[in-house]
Parts: sequence; C-alpha cells; structure tokens
Amino acid sequence: MKALVFHGAKDIRYEDVETPSPKNGEVLVKVEAVSICGSDLAGYKGGNTMRVAPLIMGHEFAGVVAGLGEGVTTAKLGDKVGVYTNLFCGYCPACKAGLTNVCENRRIIGTTMPGGAYDGAMAEYLVAPVGKLLPLSGKRSFSEYALAEPLSTGLRAVRLAGDVKGKTVAVIGCGPIGLLTIMVLKHAGAKIIAAMDVVDKRLTMAMQCGATHTINSKDDVPAFTRQLTDGAGMDIVFDCVGAQATINLGADIVRLGGKVIWVGLAQPKIEFEFKHAAVKELTFQSVYLYITEMEEGLDLIESGDIDVKQIITSEYPMSEGPRIFAELASGNSDEIKVILKNE
Repeated sequence: MKALVFHGAKDIRYEDVETPSPKNGEVLVKVEAVSICGSDLAGYKGGNTMRVAPLIMGHEFAGVVAGLGEGVTTAKLGDKVGVYTNLFCGYCPACKAGLTNVCENRRIIGTTMPGGAYDGAMAEYLVAPVGKLLPLSGKRSFSEYALAEPLSTGLRAVRLAGDVKGKTVAVIGCGPIGLLTIMVLKHAGAKIIAAMDVVDKRLTMAMQCGATHTINSKDDVPAFTRQLTDGAGMDIVFDCVGAQATINLGADIVRLGGKVIWVGLAQPKIEFEFKHAAVKELTFQSVYLYITEMEEGLDLIESGDIDVKQIITSEYPMSEGPRIFAELASGNSDEIKVILKNE
C-alpha cells in the first residue's frame, strides 16, 4: 500500500510499505479521510517526542472495514467506522480510577507512546482492535467524521469546566481545537464567548463558529475583557494554546475565584505569575484526550448539532502530503484544518 512515512525532522515521504494484516480481534480499515493535527505538524518539525521515526502518523480519521481478523464477529466488511484511537491497558491505577485517557501503558494510533509505536491513518490502510470501532451512519462525509477526535477534546474541556450555561467565557487561540471548543460552548449555552488570536482570519472563523466577540491578542485584551464584564473578569478562560504568554493572560483576565482550563500544549515549560493567580483563588484544570467524549462528538456531528465542516479549509490527495506538510511548517500558510484523502 501507499503511506506517508515520517522519517525524521521535515522528512515525510509518500512511499510503498507493506499492507498490515489484522490479527485476532482486529480489523483492517481502509482510510477514507485523515486530518493533519497540530501535534502531527510538531512531529514533522522534529519537536514532538510522541512522533519517533519511522512512523506513519494520523490519529484523526474515518474509514471503511476492509478486512477481518480471526474471531471478529461484531464488524463486517463495508462498515463505515470511526476509531477510538486511545488504546489503554485497563489495569493500571489510572485505568482503574476511570482515567483511561492518562493510562500509564497507553498506545495511541499514529503516535509513539510509552506503550509503544502504532502506525496510523496517513496510509491506505491500518489495523485497529474491533472493540475500538465506532459505527457511522454515512449521512455525513468522512472528512467530517475525521474531526470527531479533535472535537472530543473540546467536549472534555467544556465538561471539566462545569456548567457554562449563561457564563462569560474566553477562548484563547482559534486553531482547530479552539474553534471546536467555541462550537461546544455555543451548544452548551455560554452567554458571552470571547475569542482571541493573533490571526484575523481565525477570528473571522471564530465568529462563524459561535463566538460573540473577538479581539486580536496583540491588542489590549485585559481592557477588552473588563469592558465586556463590567470590570469583573471572565467566568472561565479556555487556553487552547498553552504558551507562556497565554497561560499568564488567562490568569489575568479571569475573575476572582474563576476557572482557567488548560487545553493547549505549545510549550513544555513556562514562567508563571504564581502569586497573582494564587491571590485570586483561581482554579486550574488541565485537559488531555478524552474518555467517552468521542462517542458524544460523533453523535453531535451525525445530528448536525455541531457543524465541524466549516473549519475544513482544504482537502488534498494523500500523495500530496509531503508538499502540504512543508507548506504548513513554513509558517506562511493560512490553513485551519487540512484533510488528506486516499485517491
């Protein structure tokens, strides 16, 4: 089969590889659409320890069952499926506590984890455990279904924030995760959704996704949020960047006793104005992956309650992957969400 194989920093090639064979309890999935995640791009640049070459990346995808391993009785050829990409062990302390998203032995399709590497969906085919399949009706496009995985992160972020109905919230960073979080916040009934980014095109997209207000982060954001809230500050801030500037901004613009939800992971280490945050008695909540939110996300996509296709800016054949990765990594692209499809 053909696949995009990551060989090292800024080296990804569309080449022939062996087609995987499903083992006992596994199925072969023909990939119809796969999304390029920001973490895939970070891996391509050489800055993500979860992408160790050689590897076939791709964890946001949907496809069709094309082969059955021994003992598989709950799937059939031709089934349209999404795949729950977090392969947790089920027996470590985290799993026993119900936190399968932070399983100590987890593998994630398309990544290199402590539990091992697992080739992903930037290929014609991949194998997946039959128990991880999520059935699809087919009334939405495979490109839309591929976004159920990143949508699940937005769903988890909003769930961990608690009841947002009628609240004033800010979303810092209007990349795909930020935009999907805005959609979830609108669906959940947030009263004011203030979107912040340094790219005006993304702010325009944020308004389409449900933001009520936008501001370029280069402007005076604290003054803007004070005006929005009669000086009180935002009830909840979702940081969908995770950089030093945004982490400190979130603590600055949230109200006394408010919540800051850390979603983005742009920088591994930051300097943080700890005392400023502590005297405001703030609550911080980190977000990682999802537990049952992917199933919920697929339901919202299927029903049309959340329209993920509006953030898809381009679709390309898988064969163009090397060029697309290079363009995205150049810093000159204004793409928001790119989908690769098998020809």
